[in-house]
Amino acid sequence: MPGGIDKSERQLNLISALLKSRQGLVWSDILDINGFDDKTSEKSRQRRLERDLHDLAAIGLIVERIPEDKMRLRWAIHRDSALLPSLGLSGEQRVLLFRIGMAYVDAPGALGRHLSTALMKLQAGAGRGRLPVEPPPDVIRRSLERLPGEASTLQAVVDAFLNRRRVTFDYRSQNGTKKRVVAPWALICRRGGWYLVGHDEGAGAERTFRLSRVRGKVRVCNPRAKGPEYEVPADFDPERSFSSQPFGGGDGAYTNVKIAFDAEVAFAVLNEFEGTYKFTRRPDGGVVMHIPQAWPGEVFRYVGEFPGHWSVQAPDGLRQVIVERLKGALKMAQGAGP
Repeated sequence: MPGGIDKSERQLNLISALLKSRQGLVWSDILDINGFDDKTSEKSRQRRLERDLHDLAAIGLIVERIPEDKMRLRWAIHRDSALLPSLGLSGEQRVLLFRIGMAYVDAPGALGRHLSTALMKLQAGAGRGRLPVEPPPDVIRRSLERLPGEASTLQAVVDAFLNRRRVTFDYRSQNGTKKRVVAPWALICRRGGWYLVGHDEGAGAERTFRLSRVRGKVRVCNPRAKGPEYEVPADFDPERSFSSQPFGGGDGAYTNVKIAFDAEVAFAVLNEFEGTYKFTRRPDGGVVMHIPQAWPGEVFRYVGEFPGHWSVQAPDGLRQVIVERLKGALKMAQGAGP
């Protein structure tokens, strides 16, 4: 029946359609929105659109009117105005999301598909708004558990974190492998892998550890402990550990690094690094990320999460290092085969 669509539902449909469109919508596109064309007169529908846009502006959303030609307008939403604030997830909430995601990532049916996609959006960067409607399945899997080799290490750290137990492990860094004793404060999925943020007893300070660099087993320091061994500081913010030089800097770093990513994975890179680094957008939907400084190892580990979807454009020295590492990795994989 004409006018039967609920106002809130209609406006949500309008917001959804505008956010999904990269170029914006012309009038014929808006009429195709489910629940918008109720067969009333065209003037009534146009007045209703103006009222809807006024309501959206009242709640902080910005919709531009772009002249398509002398006769037509195109409406486009400012994505930044539709972004969520930082969710401020606690360590326990991050772990819970990970466990839920792993339980459903291979589940058949709509629940598994939609839940996995929603969890991936949360982990990729809450509120960035750059994810497509249907992210590639391999990207969903990478977001939930990016490196299969980390699974056993991750499980051990998760258990220690939830029970507030100190752990010890061998950790490989730029200066070699060293035994660490750490009180886990947070677990974060970033830059192609999982990170443990906590208090390093040897350094007497907060440190960040990439789980893929852990060598051997992670063990609790005191298996007989009856209760929590520490408390996470009230002013602790896990995100501050990732606020500067994500790819390293100083000695051994290359400068003026450019890495190209194709359209299939560009959204994931933008989610994580837009606002941190400069990006050049390509006509095909891909992007080029410009990094002032980067260590070869950090670049190699990150791009390795997007096989076949990237290329190092500059500098030449870094490109050669990455090529040699790829050849070495391929040689090892071939040697490990039957």
